[in-house]
Amino acid sequence: MIGAAAFRRRLWRHPEATAAGVVVLAWMWLLVPTAGGAGSAHGSEHHAMPVLPSTAGWLVMVAAMMLPGALPAARELALGGPWSRRQRTTVLFLCVYVGVWAAFGAVAHAAAWLAERGLGIDAAFVLPGLLAAAALWQLSPWKWRAVRACHRLRPLPPRGVRADAACAGAALRYGRWCVASCWPVMAAMATASTNLWLMVMLTVLVTAEKLAAQASRLAGPGAAVVAGAAVVVLPGWMAPG
Repeated sequence: MIGAAAFRRRLWRHPEATAAGVVVLAWMWLLVPTAGGAGSAHGSEHHAMPVLPSTAGWLVMVAAMMLPGALPAARELALGGPWSRRQRTTVLFLCVYVGVWAAFGAVAHAAAWLAERGLGIDAAFVLPGLLAAAALWQLSPWKWRAVRACHRLRPLPPRGVRADAACAGAALRYGRWCVASCWPVMAAMATASTNLWLMVMLTVLVTAEKLAAQASRLAGPGAAVVAGAAVVVLPGWMAPG
């Protein structure tokens, strides 16, 4: 068995490990009801509620979809500081980062509700429309400018309040560029709720964009994949003849 000291050393060397465990738990929370035949157990009741439909559900979705691509950034910042601060840096960075996506989720859900209930837009066309927008965004230079900006991280001060403030600021900047890069995808997921096949596909795509050395090469293939998904979710596409 691993002793307490050895376990601490492993966490110091891999400060992102705890957050990776959170990602695994998030996917388990999403997949287990489906495996048990519950289908959309976590519901899409957000269409009946004006601003924050299911805060817990949205945060789980963010953890499952967006944290995998953010783990390398958190690890880079943590390893650049003293051993004693590595876990603190990782937790603070990722908590602020998730907070940015929580704010985006509130806006996205409110906009979806307004479009469907306030403006009378047919809900069946909101998801394919957002996916079509995401496919076009894949081909825009602004998208890839934001992706490249996600890789620009500055070293943090070594300790104290200045280190915490710099870490939070880095997370805010990283989250802002991440939202700029992925906003159509996550807006689509705000309306798709528990569409797991779509969630898995988009998670693979956004994570690959974060990790690839030359991510812009994924522009064309990514646009084609997202456009295909937009066609598949069109009303009646998969309905029996």
